[in-house]
Amino acid sequence: MKNEKIELKSLGILNAVLETKSVTAAAELLSLSPSSVTYAINKLRDVTANPIFTRSKGGVVPTTLALDLNARYLKAMSLINGGLEVGHLNESEMGFSKEINISTYTFIEFWLSMTSLNSGMLERDGVALKFSTHPLSSEERINKLRSREVDIDIGSELPRDKSITSYKLFTTNTQAMVSNRHPSIKNRLTLEDWHNYKHLVWFRDDYGKTTLLGDAVTLNELRERRAVLVTSTSSLNMMMLCAQTDNIMLTPRLFTPFLQSILPVNIFDLPFDVDISVDVYLHFHNQSLSDQYISKLLKEINKLVGK
Repeated sequence: MKNEKIELKSLGILNAVLETKSVTAAAELLSLSPSSVTYAINKLRDVTANPIFTRSKGGVVPTTLALDLNARYLKAMSLINGGLEVGHLNESEMGFSKEINISTYTFIEFWLSMTSLNSGMLERDGVALKFSTHPLSSEERINKLRSREVDIDIGSELPRDKSITSYKLFTTNTQAMVSNRHPSIKNRLTLEDWHNYKHLVWFRDDYGKTTLLGDAVTLNELRERRAVLVTSTSSLNMMMLCAQTDNIMLTPRLFTPFLQSILPVNIFDLPFDVDISVDVYLHFHNQSLSDQYISKLLKEINKLVGK
């Protein structure tokens, strides 16, 4: 067996397949797509390094491992459900925390964690946040949402999917960030500064929907005539590096107050007659609306971005 942990959600999907004796029927029962059910079964196979189903003359049959996993799942659920009835304890008395799985960019992870902790929302609502790596592939992001491996995805727009609710979380334009200890950039950023100093770039192919408005010469100045020292897919790493060096980095205007409150930086408008705006979307499985913890967190996130 690999070092990865078997997830309760995957065992729940396996149980549905065994009960209905059909991937399609299990998908309908759980309001998932058949591909999401298959994905969860394949993940169990990969984690255990053993087949979950085998083919015989009579069709596909569960392996001994599958039956054992299902028995353990049923026992665990019985203990959980039975435990909820003992003494009628409420969740706060039990020290219960609902773990919500979120997939997003590294800086938004940090921003959401800090604001949630500072507001006391996590302890108040009995919520624990668990962040996972944000995939580059739209297909992988959708599969993780369908299988409920991820509860909330914050990032670029995804293709429409009947099992997933999506909406635009925010649109923001872009500014330039430098260390507040920068030797010469103090009160404003000039075109000369833009060309004389090196740049740090956070780059992801899927970063929102970017709109560039301006003349062709300006756009060329912005994109082509930068001396880039470091490029990374980690937004948080680039921001920390920018705060500690004499380099320039583009950052979303929406987060300017937060960045200036936690980092020794100054943030300026771009020295170009150009507007760079980015659309960021929030996605979740339709069934999550019935989860009171996820619903509360969605409301908090909307408040944070002014929705």
